[in-house]
Parts: sequence; C-alpha cells; structure tokens
Amino acid sequence: MPKISEETRANILEAAWNLMAGAHRLDAGMAEVAAAAGVTRQTLFLAFGNRAGLLVAMARHQDTRCDAVRAMRQIAATGADAAALHAFVGAWLKYLPIVYPVAIQLETGSLSDADANAAWQDRIFSQGVRLGLDRILGQMAAGGGLRADQDPSRLADLCLTCLVPSTWRYLVVERGWTTEAFVRSRHLLIDALLRNIQPAENVTLESQRRM
Repeated sequence: MPKISEETRANILEAAWNLMAGAHRLDAGMAEVAAAAGVTRQTLFLAFGNRAGLLVAMARHQDTRCDAVRAMRQIAATGADAAALHAFVGAWLKYLPIVYPVAIQLETGSLSDADANAAWQDRIFSQGVRLGLDRILGQMAAGGGLRADQDPSRLADLCLTCLVPSTWRYLVVERGWTTEAFVRSRHLLIDALLRNIQPAENVTLESQRRM
C-alpha cells in the first residue's frame, strides 16, 4: 500500500479547511474534498481512514498553525492558579474566531452526524478546551487554590459552557456583541464561578430553604 506524503496530506487538509470553513460546507463528502484537493477518493481514505478521521485531522492541523493553541497547551501543563486559568481562557478566545466557521458546524452537526460528533468530542473534550480547563482547575484544587467545597471537574464543565462556539454565535454573530465585550464577559463569568460555585447538593438544599 503506497504511503501518503506529508505534503499531500497537508494539501488535502488545507483544501478540506477551505471548503468546509470558507464555503461553510461541513456536509461536504469525501468525494468533494478529494476533488477540491486534486486527489482520488482512495488517496483520501488511505490518508485519513474515514470522514471522522479527516475532520479530526483537519482541526488538529489548524492547531499546529496557531500560537494560541501552543500557549494553551503550555498553560494547561503547569498552570495552577486563577491567573493561569484566565490566560488559558484568553488564548482560547483568540483562537475561537479563527476556528469558528468549522467549530460551530461541528457543534451543531454533532447532534445528528456521527463523524461531526467524533471530531467535536476530540477537539473540545478529549484533546481540547475541556481537558485544559480540567487540568488547570485540578492543579488549583491540589494546591489549595479552590475552596474545599468546589469540585474542579464541575467547575470545568461550567466554564466550558461560557466558551463553546454556540455562545459566540448567539452573542457576537446574532446579537452583535463586539469581540472585546464577549471576551471581557467571559473573564467576568469565570471569576464569578470561581467565587460562588457550590456543590450540587448544597445548591439543592439552599433552594429548598428558600421555598
């Protein structure tokens, strides 16, 4: 079986990105991507296995081209305080507008498209933003940077809800927020979560007392 060169692989990923991000065509099939890249479908399957593999590789290829992603990884590896968390979030918010055209399609497509869901899970959870948040908050908890009643995993989940592409879509694309206002609001929300989060059982008990 012939080996696909790195140059051919990179050209395919560039063509796929241009098609899916530039033309907003996440639904483009392997035949369309192959035609855009000037290769055969056999070459495409040989290089990436299937469409899910292509989508994951396409997103990871973009990661290698952005300083923000490298910064996120470095921060997540060693960050153990609120400043590191904000630095990580800030780096992601620089990257989000770049990957938004494909990221929003992966997020919405993940509900009905198994390939899109596989790529979404990889980029946001397995290798992406959620993993970095979990690492930093876990390191904060281990170093005494969180209250004893704060669950770092639950905090990571809540932080992620402020940062997903659909939040950008609603506030910036649909409601007309400026990028600066969006970024500022995310940091304010992160601060509020760090100050005020309670365990789920405590929230339930307090809600019952108020009833």
